[in-house]
Amino acid sequence: MKKTAQRYRPVILVIAANVVLWYFSPPAAGKSVATAISFFKEMLLILPPVFLLLGLLNVWVPREVIERYIGRGSGIKGVVISMFLGSTLVGPLYAAFPVAAALLAKGARVSNVVAFLTAKAAAEIPLVAMEAKFLGLPFAVCRLGLTLVAAVIIGWIVERVVEAPQHQPGSNVSLDGGSNRKSPKGAA
Repeated sequence: MKKTAQRYRPVILVIAANVVLWYFSPPAAGKSVATAISFFKEMLLILPPVFLLLGLLNVWVPREVIERYIGRGSGIKGVVISMFLGSTLVGPLYAAFPVAAALLAKGARVSNVVAFLTAKAAAEIPLVAMEAKFLGLPFAVCRLGLTLVAAVIIGWIVERVVEAPQHQPGSNVSLDGGSNRKSPKGAA
């Protein structure tokens, strides 16, 4: 029970906040609930196809392909491919998170996944086209170039932080949960 309550803590907090809001301002609470329902309906329309595509990715694209093109040894080619995929992915940004998780699970490099997400958020082809139309081509190209450079830098930093050892110095526990201690002679 405690674990369930902790897992759903954000939902419980939002419901509690809406109850308090309802007491002080029923119209604002009604608008909040209507917005939440609208967002939930949107997610119900978008996420099922995303999960279907993830299933197909899991079945049709071998881990070796992901590792070769956007994995550890992919170099600049992996960054370019990741940014291209991110800039062409259709749908809202939150639809890219399950895709990013699947890419990581298949062996994609962390920095390339960050580049993918950054391109999805700030370098989508329709977004850049609209930006060029309203703000001018020089502005759009400059902003896009700086965004892509920043994506590489942010990806490098995130990769260093995420892949840093998760245990204290001198600890005898390895990252995979096993022990680094040698077993005594004669032990299995």
